[in-house]
Amino acid sequence: MKRIIIDMIISALAILLFLTACAGNKSGDTDESTEPPASATPNEDDISELTANAINAEIAFTNGDIIDLELYPDISPKTVANFIDLANSGFYEGTIIHRAVNGFVIQGGGYDAEYKLKSVSETVVGEFAVNGIENDLHHDRGVISMARIPSEADSASTQFFIVVSDNRESLDGQYAAFGRVTRGMDVVDKIDRAAKLMDAPAGMQDVPMGIFEIQSVTIK
Repeated sequence: MKRIIIDMIISALAILLFLTACAGNKSGDTDESTEPPASATPNEDDISELTANAINAEIAFTNGDIIDLELYPDISPKTVANFIDLANSGFYEGTIIHRAVNGFVIQGGGYDAEYKLKSVSETVVGEFAVNGIENDLHHDRGVISMARIPSEADSASTQFFIVVSDNRESLDGQYAAFGRVTRGMDVVDKIDRAAKLMDAPAGMQDVPMGIFEIQSVTIK
């Protein structure tokens, strides 16, 4: 009798061990830890191939401040070529940052220190989506883009703006982004935070108090 009971206990233990083993490795399961991880979804903002041929530039101000830029000819070739031509001709020397919309953009390249318009007759084709030209550079913080007359797609000439805060919704597809700040966003922020003139010249708005005059724009 004892022998029968012992055999029954042994049989029960064997069944229990078998069921436990099966629960730990169900039929059809694989050990996922031995499989390579799934490939990551490509980043839609990855434009490294379009920025590989970046051209370096420097905006120097008369007060000693410096803003360093990368320009992307593979994204906006006509816009970059126009900016380089203006820089090399000395056009930007003596122009100012004449507009600073807090938390949005700072804008320059069109007025001198006496708030007189300094313009050229040549314009550049607007390299952005609503003008039928692809431009993959988003208007995120630090991006430099060309200002234009809102109603005229190909009206950009000399004035540029630098984005203070990400603003893809209102700027992407509407303006020709062509580079970004690599050093000197503290300078951009200082200009952005500057108090505004209470008696701005006629036709001008958001004019920063104090003169932020460009000494030179150098292509490196």
